[in-house]
Amino acid sequence: MYTLESIHLRYTWNDRIAEVRLDTQNPVYTAEHLSFSLDIHEALSGQRWTLKANTRQPIELLSLEISASEDYDRCRSVFCNGFQSWSESRLYRKDEKMPYLARIARFIMRPYGDYTYHNYAEKPGVLHSWGYTYFVSPNKRVQFIGSLDEKNAFTNFIHYCNDNRLIISRDVKGWEINGETTLADYFQTDNTERGAFQHYFMLCEYPELKVAPAIGWTSWYHYYTTISEKIILDNLKAFSSRKLPLDIFQIDDGYQERVGDWLDINKKFPNGMKYIADQIKAAGYRPGLWLAPLAAEKKSRLFREHPDWFMKDENGKPYRIGINPLWSMAFYALDIYHPEVRTYIKKVFQVVCREWGFDVVKLDFLYGACLVARNGRSRGGVMQDAMELLREAIGEDKQILGCGIPLGTAPGITDYCRIGADVHLTWDMKILKWCHNRERVSTALAITNTINRRQLNRQAFINDPDVFMLRRKRQRLNKAEQYSLLLANVLFGDLLFNSDNINDYDEATLQLYLSIFPLVRRKEVIVEHTDGLYKIFFQVGDRRYMGFINLSEQNKLYKLPDGIYFEPTHQEILTDEQTLSIPKHQSILLHICSNGPFGVLGSKGHFFPGAEISKIALHGADIHVQLLPGLQVDPVVFLKVPKDFSGETINGKPFRMVQKREFAVIYTQLQRDETK
Repeated sequence: MYTLESIHLRYTWNDRIAEVRLDTQNPVYTAEHLSFSLDIHEALSGQRWTLKANTRQPIELLSLEISASEDYDRCRSVFCNGFQSWSESRLYRKDEKMPYLARIARFIMRPYGDYTYHNYAEKPGVLHSWGYTYFVSPNKRVQFIGSLDEKNAFTNFIHYCNDNRLIISRDVKGWEINGETTLADYFQTDNTERGAFQHYFMLCEYPELKVAPAIGWTSWYHYYTTISEKIILDNLKAFSSRKLPLDIFQIDDGYQERVGDWLDINKKFPNGMKYIADQIKAAGYRPGLWLAPLAAEKKSRLFREHPDWFMKDENGKPYRIGINPLWSMAFYALDIYHPEVRTYIKKVFQVVCREWGFDVVKLDFLYGACLVARNGRSRGGVMQDAMELLREAIGEDKQILGCGIPLGTAPGITDYCRIGADVHLTWDMKILKWCHNRERVSTALAITNTINRRQLNRQAFINDPDVFMLRRKRQRLNKAEQYSLLLANVLFGDLLFNSDNINDYDEATLQLYLSIFPLVRRKEVIVEHTDGLYKIFFQVGDRRYMGFINLSEQNKLYKLPDGIYFEPTHQEILTDEQTLSIPKHQSILLHICSNGPFGVLGSKGHFFPGAEISKIALHGADIHVQLLPGLQVDPVVFLKVPKDFSGETINGKPFRMVQKREFAVIYTQLQRDETK
């Protein structure tokens, strides 16, 4: 495990800069006006490092760095967590380099990520991660370390792999403290990946989740800002007429006159937003609404009439937090500490949640609130204050989907949280990738984050991996790329959105979409990664599965281990004699059949083949199959039986039989509402 070597703290006191150094030999510092203490003790499977201060008068912190050592020779790869929802998060080779944002892109893209927070070394083997990090050893164990509390300051873990050194940089600048305060609290362990995260979340003590996994629809990735009342109602009818059990029906950007003017509804919604919310509720769904509540675009009435409401830079100009060509280009951050801003935000959500009746609010571009430390709070503290203001305004009975948010702030306040980049209508945006933009719109990056932040799901919040697309028009993903996106979302996310008009689906596409109902829990998930190929092993109930997602630009080969496998897309039966070819950007899902003489081979009805079969029994010449409630497709079930099987029916229906070399396959189609 990491060995703590020293702590270096800088602060101001009586207009003077002071410095304190602590180490394991001298873990306590005491002066007339304050004391600092370091505590290292065993916690679950590892160690907990806690740094506390006790001041007798206010001081303002400037910097806090912890230096530790570890043997990186036993490191195969390092997981680096991105700063906010969209930021690239993945395993890096220990000799890899993290490039800084290209100069040509800095004016537009610099505010979106950690480019104002961290000085990129741009050297091989210097890697950084926000909130938590780990490296993978050759024995597949992980050396994990994570912050247990990000409410008052963000934590950046900087790996110097070539020097066997870890620097933990706590972003405390601007944080004013007085009295007893915990400055930093970290947990580290040498463990399996599953064990490390289990113990980490136990010590984080996040509140119990109040929401369940959900399937929904959102307007953005098909219609963008061109939505109208008619478009929304037409799509609502497409779901309600089929009686599909959606949970959330969400209206995205495009209903308001300008970003920031949330209560000024444009003429495309002549009956207003309460009417729309009422229609969604009448269909049996929860109405959702998108806002960027801490931002306003340049041409908004809010920006024009209340320039004093906005955060200012060092030159006294409004603090620009981004540029969006779909808006009036530049947009700016509201000052959450301005009393009138706080009143305005509360008014907005009083109308949205109480008068209009929206139950779920997607809050976007939240990172903009905390680009500057102020009001005696670090940037992390400002973000915490902003989210607490929003939660208070929205109420505990409504749900928050956070997006574009520093992830350390999201647990305990957001119910759902985006954990990946916006998907794109192509596989990747090459120009933004060339610019080294870690927050770029990208399907490949969205899938990467969805896989690599999987551990947060149902622990910190419900993971929102962003939408999947199955439509053929108005997008340029091929079918294999669409399936890879769908597989990643269904495997690792529990808030599943799409934006398609399902009336445009052909029958096969509609059946694929319907197969995700109902959501089922994946467990015992193990992910192995080699050069862009992700191998995933997991269970649904007692059924075992194997999946492959190839995010690389090369075709991959994989020889199946001993066993019998069912591939649902082509309804193929594979054995250990076969080698899989997994082309670039493509994915394969396999059900692993049991070894006994009888067993479920697979099915065509649920996305995870066989998951719809909750119980199976043999009664005389009839096989009784009990199906999972909530199915939207009449499944075809494939069962493995001995070659001399003499049964006659499945749920009273005749079946077809196909003889294989060592067993037989029987199959028939069942009705999803059968009660046997």
